Amino acid sequence: MKNRKPDCHSIWQEYQTDLAYKNSLDLFEKTKQQQNFFLGRQWEGLNAPDLEKPVLNFVKRVVNYLISVLMVNDVAISLKGSFSDDITVRAVEKEVEQINENTKFKAKLKNIIKNTAIDGDSAVYVRYDPDKKAAVSEIICNTNIVFGDRTTNEVEKQPYIILVKHIARTVFEDMYPDTDERGIYHFGTADDTVTVLIRFYRKNGTVHFMQTTEHNVLTDETDTGQKLYPVAFMNWETVRDSYHGIGAVETIIPNQIAVNKLWAMALLYQKNNAFPKVFIDKTKLDKWNSSPGAVMGVIGNPNEVVATSFKANDMSAQLMGIVEKTISYTKDFMGANDAALGNVNPTNTSAIVALQKTAVAPLELQRMSLYQFVEDYARIVYDIIRTHYGIRKTVIDDEAIYVDYRNINDDATLTVNIGPSEYWSESAQIQTLDNLFTKGIIDDAVVYLENLPGRVLPNKNKIISEIKAARYQLAGRDFSEEVTEYETL
Repeated sequence: MKNRKPDCHSIWQEYQTDLAYKNSLDLFEKTKQQQNFFLGRQWEGLNAPDLEKPVLNFVKRVVNYLISVLMVNDVAISLKGSFSDDITVRAVEKEVEQINENTKFKAKLKNIIKNTAIDGDSAVYVRYDPDKKAAVSEIICNTNIVFGDRTTNEVEKQPYIILVKHIARTVFEDMYPDTDERGIYHFGTADDTVTVLIRFYRKNGTVHFMQTTEHNVLTDETDTGQKLYPVAFMNWETVRDSYHGIGAVETIIPNQIAVNKLWAMALLYQKNNAFPKVFIDKTKLDKWNSSPGAVMGVIGNPNEVVATSFKANDMSAQLMGIVEKTISYTKDFMGANDAALGNVNPTNTSAIVALQKTAVAPLELQRMSLYQFVEDYARIVYDIIRTHYGIRKTVIDDEAIYVDYRNINDDATLTVNIGPSEYWSESAQIQTLDNLFTKGIIDDAVVYLENLPGRVLPNKNKIISEIKAARYQLAGRDFSEEVTEYETL
């Protein structure tokens, strides 16, 4: 199989083998249950019509907290490379920023983190769209990705990767829909879909792909020209000898079930015993009527009719204590205590930094996984730019230049630096610049403006040019004679 071109039947068999592996992990049922618990559908499938079904959904509260902690620092990508000139690095960085903007990568990143926390894994598929002449991306859930080596989650070590897509049969009018285990086709039903498999594998140093169904080849072997697999993959918690991980939700579902059950039993007890019950002597009074002014017939002397009320003992306070402690301990163990959930009000930059560091500490492994995921994504985008973008016009510092990305040597290396870009960083940077300028450490207005964030003063380059022109005029020189490095290039 290693030296032989795959076909639709061999690819389908690889998919079936992985399907059996996922079933052995009960992955499909677990993923469905974990999604349900996050959404609050926590009593699904229970047949108990007389029982109240309350939901104290702390699972969603915890997951949203985990997402917010990892996303509170806007992830920034900085590129450095051993190219022939620095302008190429800046052009590549600009293209990566543009791709992130066009594909709404930051919004997708939030969903990727959510899927990873709930399901245990998530992936993003990045490809070059010849119609848009740009890179596009889509989120792939963990049930729709197949690794050739299921013992490791490292993408670039895989002999092959398969992406699974379930597409309506109407898109492929001449195709049969999928069959069940008995080989029966499901025409005209909800299962009237075609499973399309996109298999990526390496051949002659580049990544090739084929697109097939169970019985048909939709796209024959195609060379992408890229060196990296177009998939970035992330686990929440890794599992030894498995590429599938464990999410945050799976570990706290038993606690959520216990809380819901205790609360349901508490409601049932209160429903049955909250109000006093009236007891009568039936030898003298046949029926009790609590309506005001009601006439009741008695046997014998009405003064001897006995009617008493009874109130059951109050429910043990220990029950509520167990509910509260279960929720509290679960939050604490997940790092979502009261301080972390926002009950601390930071009043200055130092307090914000301290709170952020305290909040992210329990999620250090997840944060590193996130940074590695974003780095892998950036390298894939760079691989696509290098392979498919050709000659492109790029605007750098308000100046349009043309870059031939085909001239990037194969041995050129790219260093991707991933780090937080905090929401307060711009204001802190401006304040620092103001202090340096006020104290005279920076005494040049041009230097001050050049270090000012561009979004704060969008036309700062025009202002800088006018200041420089005024200075040249005072010096008796023509500012137009100055040749920038970009004009030289």
